[in-house]
Amino acid sequence: MRHDGFKMIGLLFVGILLALLGSGQASAQQAAAPAATEKNTIFDYKAELKLTDQQEQQIRQLLTELSGDLDLQRARITIATHELAEMLKKEAPLEQIKKQLEQEAALRATLSYEDISASRRINAVLSAEQLKHWRNIQETSRQGRK
Repeated sequence: MRHDGFKMIGLLFVGILLALLGSGQASAQQAAAPAATEKNTIFDYKAELKLTDQQEQQIRQLLTELSGDLDLQRARITIATHELAEMLKKEAPLEQIKKQLEQEAALRATLSYEDISASRRINAVLSAEQLKHWRNIQETSRQGRK
């Protein structure tokens, strides 16, 4: 039980640290526009996409929610990774190591899924024409980075 208390405190600390560093907001914007460069987000194309104020507000709300989710998932992954390193250091039984690896992989999968899910919700805010244009912008950006 005491271990769970330390784990929760560690989780809260990592979450607060990530929030203070502001990494969640930048990551959320990148997640919403995975093909955009680090400097450009969907908001940089607001005029070109003809985003309404309501659409912008909806997208910002989705990104705010995503930011919190991603921060929490990253904190959980950090803890799982640390715990795995400790298990390896102490040469824990292979079955325990396997279980920890599976837990870490599941956390990473959840993180990726949340990112994909948020992108889909953001795309749903756009009209068919805006979405087509946004995908063209993303494709052009991908080609520019190759």
